Formats: sequence, structure tokens, C-alpha cells
Amino acid sequence: MKDTELQKIIFILEELHSRSDGSIDAYDPILEQAFSKGNSPKQIGRLLDEMATELPNIHKMKQGKKNIYKLIKPMDLFLESFDHTKDISWIINMIHDNDPELYPTLAEHAKKDSDIYRFISNPFEDTATLESRETFQHLKSAVKKRQYRKITFSNVPQDNLKCLKLVYMQNNWYIAYVNEKDRVLFGRISFIQDVEYASKESAYQPSSVKEQLEFLETIQNAMTLYDRPKEIARLKITRKKAKYFKEGMKLRLSSQKYVETLDDGSIIFTVEYTQPDEILPLVQEWLPHMTILEPKKLKKKYEDRLKEVLQAQDVK
Repeated sequence: MKDTELQKIIFILEELHSRSDGSIDAYDPILEQAFSKGNSPKQIGRLLDEMATELPNIHKMKQGKKNIYKLIKPMDLFLESFDHTKDISWIINMIHDNDPELYPTLAEHAKKDSDIYRFISNPFEDTATLESRETFQHLKSAVKKRQYRKITFSNVPQDNLKCLKLVYMQNNWYIAYVNEKDRVLFGRISFIQDVEYASKESAYQPSSVKEQLEFLETIQNAMTLYDRPKEIARLKITRKKAKYFKEGMKLRLSSQKYVETLDDGSIIFTVEYTQPDEILPLVQEWLPHMTILEPKKLKKKYEDRLKEVLQAQDVK
């Protein structure tokens, strides 16, 4: 059989329903025959552990030296999944991250899954559909249990990644993870080719990623770099578009700070950045009304980039 994680779960549930005692273990020969090579009893055991954690109808118990997984009462996987999609904790958490004053009574509820999700922008993507995808669920499980995963990006597998949080920003879902060099990186979930269990089987300790988790609370977008000093850019927006950048208006970047309104009606403001690509898209979006005043190296970099674009157009 083509043993994706979902297919394995369905097969195991069907097998449990067919047995008079409703129990199974990771060393069962039926599972060995049904699943393709490369699925060791340890891997099957981890999957059974997840099922026992996520599905209340399955209980894990000891029988001698083995872990036995028993179906306590019949269940319908489709109905269980449907019930799961009605969990609105991600919506509550989104409200908390983007506008905590909007529904202050939900603040306590938002804390429930704050260790799983981080919202930098409002999720317009169909999250109910996304959550049904195997990759998303696999990563969500890893974040929840503080587990390592082996993730393949662009045909390059990276092993032993610590999955920190599922982050929604710039209208896309990302997995924030820590690599073996202890750096925080963001992987766009729709670009992930495969997610597998990692070589390291034990869970990592939250204390080992304390600084990285604190960093996640300061990111502005997917271009924010970990362990890089922040620089400050001084920008100007013309009078024609100044109303969008007045003091108290919605921030385009979380570090955005109003400085002053000039006599001609234009506005000066500052933003912090760890690399140019973190803020240059903002300048690009508001051309020709936004200009970079400082630092000069950032201004020159952007001017060079514009020249490259114009030269590419001439070539065409």
C-alpha cells in the first residue's frame, strides 16, 4: 500500500475495528506486511503514540514489556476529523496576536494554543482546508510535542529540526524551526516536499530554544533574520499618501515609529530591520511616494536594485 501517514492511520483503525479484543502493538506482523519497507516498529510505535494522544477512543497500556493500543469504543475517523475542524482556537489566537483589545474577554482563551501558532498577519487562506493536509498536521503535532522532524525543501532533506511554531504571515503559512546550528529559519509549508520523523527520537526541552522563541515574538515578516543586529531606517512618505502613516494609524511593520510631519505635509518615520529584504518590499509597494533617507548604504542598495530592474526591462 502507499503508506502515507493518513493511510496508515486508516488501516490501523480498520484493523482495530475488525479485532475482537480491539488491540494492536507496533510489532504486529499485519502492520509489517501492510506497510512498505523502512517502517520500523519504532516508527510504527511513534504513530500509535500519536493516535493515542490525539484520538480519545484509543488507549495506550502496558502488557509485559510491550505497549498495547486498544480501541475502547468504535469511532468514525471522518466524524472525529470534522469535530477537530470546529476547533476555533486558531481564530481566537489570531485575534489576540493582531488586535488583543478587539475582544479582551478572549485573551485567556488565546493562551491555549499560543505555543503552537503565531500570527503576523490575518489568515485569509482557507485554514480549515490547510489543516486537513497531512504536512500541516504532522508539523502541528511536532510543535505541540516539542519534537524533531526531518523536512525536505527543494529536494534537500534537513534532519533533526526543532519545530517551534506554525506562523502565518504575508498571507502564507510557515513553519518556524531551529536547525542543527541553532539558527531560526522559516519554511513555507506549501513548498515543503516531505516531513518525516527525525533521527533524534526524544523531545527537545523548551529551555533549549528559549532565545529562539523570544525572537519569534519580534519578527516582522519571513525576512527577519535571527541573531542579527537590528539597524534603523529613516523613511519619508509624501503628503499625498501621508494619511496612511500618521501617528496612531495601522502599522505596516511592527517596528514602525512615527517621527514628525514636515511643513510640506510629508511624514518621516523609522523602521528596524535585520536585512534589506525585510523592509525594501514596503518601499517598493509605496513607490514613488516613499523614499529612503537613511542609512545611505540601504538607499544605494535600493537604487542599484531599481537600476537592475530597469536594465532588465530594456533587454526585453
